[in-house]
This record gives sequence, C-alpha cells and structure tokens, in this order.
Amino acid sequence: MRMGTDEPGSSAERNILDFVSSITDTARLRIEERLPHGFVRLKVAEAERRQAQHDIRSVEDLVRELLRNARDAGARSVFVASQKEKGRYRRLTVIDDGSGIPGDMHQLVFEPRVTSKSEDFEEDRYGVHGRGMALFSIRSRIGDARVFSSIPEGGTAISLTADTSKVPERSDQTTIPRLQRSESIEDVGGGPHNVPRVLLEMSVDSPRIDFFLGSFADVLATMRNLSAEDEEERRRTIWSVVVNLDDARELARVSTEVLGLPISERNAYRVIKKEVAPLTPVYSQALAVAGSSRIERRKTLPAAERTRVRNPLRRLGKDDLEDMQNETKRVVGRILERYYMRTTGPPRVRKGHGKITISFYVTEEGEDD
Repeated sequence: MRMGTDEPGSSAERNILDFVSSITDTARLRIEERLPHGFVRLKVAEAERRQAQHDIRSVEDLVRELLRNARDAGARSVFVASQKEKGRYRRLTVIDDGSGIPGDMHQLVFEPRVTSKSEDFEEDRYGVHGRGMALFSIRSRIGDARVFSSIPEGGTAISLTADTSKVPERSDQTTIPRLQRSESIEDVGGGPHNVPRVLLEMSVDSPRIDFFLGSFADVLATMRNLSAEDEEERRRTIWSVVVNLDDARELARVSTEVLGLPISERNAYRVIKKEVAPLTPVYSQALAVAGSSRIERRKTLPAAERTRVRNPLRRLGKDDLEDMQNETKRVVGRILERYYMRTTGPPRVRKGHGKITISFYVTEEGEDD
C-alpha cells in the first residue's frame, strides 16, 4: 500500500514536476538549437547576457563604464562617491553634470543595445564604447544598479552596490598611480590598477573634465564648494538642490533621496560648517604627488570658456567617412605597390574620442586574400 505522499497528484509529486518543468523552461529560454556532440546554439538574449557578465569583472570595470558614459554625455565634473559596507559590499554613486537621461528612459537604458549613439560609436584606450551594452553589463553582473535621478542638461546620478566576493576589487583603493611624461606625451605610469587609476586615466584622456573621488560626505562638500565658486554651475547642475540648504536634517534627506549620497545628519552638519574639506580632482592630486606645478585644468579657465566636452568627430557623417576611407585606400595602395604589396578588403574606419583610426589588411602581391 502506498503512502499518501507518493500518490499521483500528491504535493511531493507536484513539487518534482514543477522542478523539472522549471529546468526545461529555463533551457528553452536560453537555447535556440541543440547541435550534435553536446553543442548548442544560444539565443541572442542569452549570448548577450553572458557577454555582458564577461565585460564586468571587477569594481574598477563598473566605474570605468560609468565614467565613459559621463564623458560622452558632455560632463565637465564627474564625482565618484564610494563606501565599503560590512567589509564586503562596495556602494558607489557616480554623479555628473552632463546632458542627463530622460525620465522615461531610466529603466530602458539598462536593456541591451540601447544607446544614444545612433550613428557612431567611441573608441578609447579601453576599446569600443557605444554599442549600448555598458549599463546592461553592469546590471547583469551585479543586479543592484539604477538611475537615481537626472535632469535635462544638468546631469545624472547612478547608484549601485557590488558584492566584492563576486565582483572583486583591488585591495589598495587609496594609492594614486604616478603620472609619467615622455616629451609631449602624458600617461599613467606605475601603481595599482585600482579605481583611482581609472579616474586618472580618464583625466589624462579628457583634460577638460574634472574627476573627483571620495566618500559621500566628501562629494557633497565638494559640490557645494564648486557651486559657491561658480554661479552658472549652481544654477543648472543636478546637485543645485543641495547648494543652499543650511538645515542639517534637510540636507541629509535631500542628499540621500535625490542624489544617492546617503549621509547622516551629523555629517550633514559637518558639511554645512565646512568641517569636511572639498576634494581636489584626481589629476591634480597626481600632479602634487609628482611634484609638478603645472596644474592646467578646467577650473582655471574663465567661466565663459568652460564649454561642455563633446567629441568633435561626432559631426562627421557617413559620406565624409566613406570619402576619407576611399582617399586613404588610394594613397596607401599607391605606396604599397612600390613594395609589391596591396590592401585586401575595405579599410576599417573608427571614430574615437578626438581620434580617427583607419586600418587595412595588407598582403603581398600574388597571395590570396
């Protein structure tokens, strides 16, 4: 005689069937086609999800992608507020004064292939940017990421929390790498490959943007200080809401709820009393460490000259790029003929941030393509 729990339709049997069904349904969503020898063809969404998780391997990768977005949005000041919680969770808020993200796009920007670059893309020291995968990659990897707030032409605040047991970070997050110069070329030299290094590399590549790194209270104090120095900045930035608040409780509330900078009432009071020193840009800190007196940053420029950073190459249209491609191929082909070589296939033209790269495949005459 069977026990009741083993009878057809029993709770235990239904649980087993539900479990098997969930597995097969998951496989059906992931796999487009089963191939011989255990191979499968993944669906596009699953392939994108796996590629996205591959893109983000560390906290430094998270910061890098958010900074690239801020740069491409035309930011002049970018803040990275960081705090480690419970020895494991890295909480980050990245705030910029760029072009902003419309309210109805706050969720859509985390979907794959969603980008504002409909006609082109960027290429920088980290590779191609503009394929609409950065924010999708971040959310796919850590789950907890969102647009905290944004205003048109005033900037965006994005916050996230990374479990460093799953998305690791460098143990040294305080040392700023060294700047090195060779003739007229400046770049980042030795030092840890940490978050400060990412900010310093971005500073070198985008000299009209100031990148700041500090605690939530540090960033809040710096925003208030910048706005006190610059009437235009106070009027139009996303952080203008905290500039004139003199009540500690209200400042703590607005900082936490609007900017994604959670601070206590006590720290808000310290900010108001200017007991929290404003940050200096990471680039300026690196110069000070190097003993250099050449600090030629955006803040030294008159306010009228402080324009938003836009890639001038964005104005190049497809026809112009094709002309450039054809003319370059003609010149390169003529020179290669002297060495009994030739180009194969069309040249590849890429617009980077202030840089155009044209590449060719070259073979000796008589060889197959």
